[in-house]
Amino acid sequence: ELCQSDFTHMDKLGVTINGVPFAHMVYHFVLTYSNWETGTVCFSESFESLSQGVQNALWELGGVPVNHRTDCLTTAVNKADNPEEFTRRYQDLVDHYGIIPCKTNPSSPHENGDVEQRNYRFKKAVDQTLLLRGSRNFDDRRAYEFFLHKLFAQLNAGRIKRFMEDQAVLRRLPKRRIDSCKKKDVKVGPSSTI
Repeated sequence: ELCQSDFTHMDKLGVTINGVPFAHMVYHFVLTYSNWETGTVCFSESFESLSQGVQNALWELGGVPVNHRTDCLTTAVNKADNPEEFTRRYQDLVDHYGIIPCKTNPSSPHENGDVEQRNYRFKKAVDQTLLLRGSRNFDDRRAYEFFLHKLFAQLNAGRIKRFMEDQAVLRRLPKRRIDSCKKKDVKVGPSSTI
């Protein structure tokens, strides 16, 4: 019934794309009962990255947990003096999926312990798999994302029994995803500049 998510920096792993250092993060999503996990490559802790990561995870999962816990991300959680606990965009996202949002207390990463521990173990697994592969270089981002997808499948392979129990209590997905981007109306100048 509970999932947790977090962003984790991947720069120290030394991944390169065509020989160029690939500065990136992974939005990391974990079911706390089975520890089933998945992730999405991203470049910042923006709302757009959070929205895309949550939605990618839910659609890969094939269902919706009851609760989603995150740390005090500014893209999801308002400052303490704000009357609304969660930002409007994040509240709209969880409302669309019928998820009850919850957050950790400030400076309390242990309250998001499953995903924090999985961040550590996931990066260790990536590092070990890259060592076995013999190279940290990938031809393109798609090849690297496929590498991560295969690794998540390997990590999840030993969690099948508990994952099946998790799936039994997941709720149905809505008919469609919502946009992960922010739309803006802007004026275009006479020389086509925005």
